[in-house]
Amino acid sequence: MKKDDEIMAEYLLKGGKMLSTTCPVCGSPLFEVKGETICVVCREHGRESGTPVVELDAAAVSPAQGVGGHTGTRVAGGERLDEILEETLVMLCERIRDEKRPEDCLTLMECIRMGIEARTHL
Repeated sequence: MKKDDEIMAEYLLKGGKMLSTTCPVCGSPLFEVKGETICVVCREHGRESGTPVVELDAAAVSPAQGVGGHTGTRVAGGERLDEILEETLVMLCERIRDEKRPEDCLTLMECIRMGIEARTHL
């Protein structure tokens, strides 16, 4: 079974666009693929959330006071998007350490770059 970051990397290579919103089922970043907003992780694992996901409404996503007075965007379930992206970026960095194939390292580094860009726009 593929790891979540491998699935996301494959979709990025296929031209998918990682979004700053997350899947309400698994917490992975949602992707825009061929005009559809989907959770590629749920789709690959055969979960229901892999079908097109409706964008979260204003009641589900709201500004919230974070640690140290930082304002962040919370998603349903209370997690902040910047925290989710941070965890994902750390996971991808850890994965690079063990990667043997240079082309896979490059793919993971591109995912990290896109994640950092997404974080700056929150």
